[in-house]
Amino acid sequence: MLTYRGTYRVLYETDKAGKACEFTFIPCRIKKGSNIVRYSDNMLNAYIPSIKIVNRLLNDFPELFKPCQIGDSEGTLLFKESDIEQAATILKARVMGKGMSPKPKRIVTISDERKQELSIRMKRIQANNKIIGKKAIKTV
Repeated sequence: MLTYRGTYRVLYETDKAGKACEFTFIPCRIKKGSNIVRYSDNMLNAYIPSIKIVNRLLNDFPELFKPCQIGDSEGTLLFKESDIEQAATILKARVMGKGMSPKPKRIVTISDERKQELSIRMKRIQANNKIIGKKAIKTV
């Protein structure tokens, strides 16, 4: 999917810590959460979290989209990589940020010394709250 960088906005999947994973995708605006990912060497798939939109696309564009997996509330449609321009127009693939790096912008790393400082600070705040006798007081 990195070959489409510069044409569409390409992003890496991220884990809970915010680090980039190995797969990339193109976000789409047809429905929040929808995206285009690689299925095989010459096929792409579009994940759409709305069964109504999936059914409409299958009815309106049967020559372009083929069903891959249809669930109760979501669906995955297959299409040829050569048809990406037409599919991206229909799926409203995101273009804003097309020149940006697909990797996440910010990865927070905290050193051991900083963790220790924050721990001491939190203990001091909790001790002050116990002395005052208030549960929800903010002290810095």
